[in-house]
Amino acid sequence: MQKQTKVYPAPPVKQSDYASQQAARVSAQQKAENERAQKRLEMDARLDVNASKWRYVCKGE
Repeated sequence: MQKQTKVYPAPPVKQSDYASQQAARVSAQQKAENERAQKRLEMDARLDVNASKWRYVCKGE
């Protein structure tokens, strides 16, 4: 004889749960974007604008 498995209904999704998950997701995205922006600023500050590889020397005739 086969055993019957019990099927439990999924708990109803509350609107507040969805809203809190969405708010957490947006918050995490904003935090990650802010961290990336800060890192870009730090990396740009390390660039030497007077480095020779960025100088374009015009050879006169």
